[in-house]
Amino acid sequence: MSQAQIGLYGKTIPRDKRAVTRVIITGRHVEITDALRRYIETRMKRLERYGVTLGDVQVVVGVEKYRHTAEVILTLNGVAIQGRASTNEMYASIDRLLDKISCQVRKRKEKLVNHKPRAASLRSAQARTEGEHKSTGIHTVRVSPPTLTVAEALGRLGKDPSSLLIFVNAALDRLQVMQRLDHGGVELIDPQPASCRTG
Repeated sequence: MSQAQIGLYGKTIPRDKRAVTRVIITGRHVEITDALRRYIETRMKRLERYGVTLGDVQVVVGVEKYRHTAEVILTLNGVAIQGRASTNEMYASIDRLLDKISCQVRKRKEKLVNHKPRAASLRSAQARTEGEHKSTGIHTVRVSPPTLTVAEALGRLGKDPSSLLIFVNAALDRLQVMQRLDHGGVELIDPQPASCRTG
């Protein structure tokens, strides 16, 4: 195990500053042997590879007729995560349970890391843009462009020089702009990201 752990937002947390995860194991109709306890604790420690700090982890293992079940309840940043697995063999049930829990922990971490800052930055960017528009006297109008073929767009384009039509190309499903030039010709503007352009 390393001396430091990467925290939820990429900061390194020294080992002595991290909360120690306590694994509480309970057995229903089954004796918790030292080997079983060590196996469960070792498997639970693998959740640390996601770089999250977990609260206490409560594991309940049991035997019901021929089914060996394993359940877990843990908290991650105040959110309860729980799972249950059942097979014909106790160690297989624990493995299946940990696969389920690992998936939930990973998704929760990705949601916290990827979505919250992005949503906040999007809101702040929108507020900045609206503030700039108000200070320059620009009024924003939001419209949905029509979906047309190039021929339909040409038919709708005005005859006046510098006429402009913004539409979604039905064949490409991409936003395009058609413009009538001063000499009467027509120009089709196809904006696309730099990575999509071919030279």
